[in-house]
Parts: sequence; C-alpha cells; structure tokens
Amino acid sequence: MSEPVEIWEICFEEAGAVDWQILDPREIAAADAFIHADDRYRYGVMHTALRLRLSELLDTAAEAVPILVGAHGRPFVAGRAAEIDFNISHSRRTGLIAISRAGTVGIDVEDRDAAADYAEMVDTIFEQHEAACLHRLEKSVRNDLFLRGWTRKEAVAKAVGTGFLLDPKLFRVPLDDRGSWSVSVHSPVTRQLALIDLSSDARAAAVAGAGLQNRPRVRKFRFERTSARAGSLR
Repeated sequence: MSEPVEIWEICFEEAGAVDWQILDPREIAAADAFIHADDRYRYGVMHTALRLRLSELLDTAAEAVPILVGAHGRPFVAGRAAEIDFNISHSRRTGLIAISRAGTVGIDVEDRDAAADYAEMVDTIFEQHEAACLHRLEKSVRNDLFLRGWTRKEAVAKAVGTGFLLDPKLFRVPLDDRGSWSVSVHSPVTRQLALIDLSSDARAAAVAGAGLQNRPRVRKFRFERTSARAGSLR
C-alpha cells in the first residue's frame, strides 16, 4: 500500500452478486440478521470488498483474513491491528472503505436527499447553542449542515473506536466546506485527529484518523481486479 490511507468507493448498482463463501460465520450471521434483502446484500458487498482488499495487502486468501470484533463492536485484523486499521460505511447507494497503515481511521457516508428534513435529529448530535442556530436556518441549508456535522462526527467517533457510544454533543466539528481540519476529542484521553471532507453532490462523507496528512484519493473498487485466489464477486 503506497498511501498511508486508502479510500475505496463502491457503487451498489455496479457491484454484482455476492460470493458468500469468502465471509466467515460471524459475518454470515450478521448478514442473515437483516430483515430486508437490500440491507443483507449491501452488508455482503461491503464485507466482501473489504476482505478482497485486505487479502491483497496481507498476501493471503480473502476467506483466511482473520477479522475479529473487539470493544464496542469495532472489527480488527487479528495479529495485525498495530500495523493496519480499517473502517467501512455505506448508505443506500454508496459504500466507502478506509484502510490505514498510519493509525486508527474512521469513515462515514450519507446520501443527500432533497426530500428529507433532519430538524428532529439536530438536537441529538449538536450541543444546545449550535442546535439552536441550525433550527433557525432554511431547511435545505440546515439539511446540508446537519449531514456535514453527522458524517464528520461519526468519522471522528469511529476513529476514536467508540462510534456514537461517545456522545456526539461532547465534541465539535467544523461545519464549513474548507475540506480538512484538526479535531480534539476527550474520550477517555485527549486525541488529536485529522478530519477530511469527502463529500460530493450525491453524498456527504468524511474520514478521520491519526495519520491523515492530505485528502486521500477516492478510488472506485473494481471487484474483477482482485486475484482468482482471493475470490470474486462476479
């Protein structure tokens, strides 16, 4: 891996069928727990893509990549957690995978939806003064700022390792569109993390981590690019 942090994007409309044979029993059970077939499919695609890429980096078969789940439900590569970290997120349309050799990493993505109204959710992730400011804005502006805040806070919380077990109202993230920042989080020790916006017209997205220096290149994941040994979606 030439870059300290890789970002891979998956379009579910182009992903094809899932090869469930390369997922482990825990992953199969998690997929089977979904009520809706679309959710099960997206889970399968994301975990297949993750295993395929990790298999290349670790030079092992995709089904042999030893992924375990640690504290707060955060997965890691057994025996290699100190040298490689990963995180995944997906919306209805898009999946993002972040893989880092430079420390912990967190990523989040949400679809933009002009019909949505996030007013009722503002108070759940923003502190009182910030939430009050957002409530005074016109809906489309409020929606945009809400999604910026949500994805950026989620990426930071996932990089810390807790997800939103860490109260998102306890730390702030910038809501401007500059693109990259440094964020301090106190849980349970102070961490200084880089935060980088990955948004596009169709989605709001962000990545956070200890080893981010510049905006990582977002590359399309091509399932056919992987070796036959690692398996394929097609």
